Amino acid sequence: MARPLQVKIFMDNRANVLEEQINAWLASQTSVSIVKTETAISAGAGKSSDTDTAGPWFAVTIWYEPPAPDRERPGFRVT
Repeated sequence: MARPLQVKIFMDNRANVLEEQINAWLASQTSVSIVKTETAISAGAGKSSDTDTAGPWFAVTIWYEPPAPDRERPGFRVT
């Protein structure tokens, strides 16, 4: 039986911060299989002087499979 996918979402209005978050998350994983990624950009609602809400917001969604135990891997046999 196939295991359900896990989802990880990253959001920020600064591309460099978003990149650092994604790279840190990937580095913390021992072994994941990324199945799909999606990126969305939306306009900020704040004033241009309000750095927390101004400008575009980026969201990256990653669907992934965590590492499977050996017994769940195809072709696994106990000897």
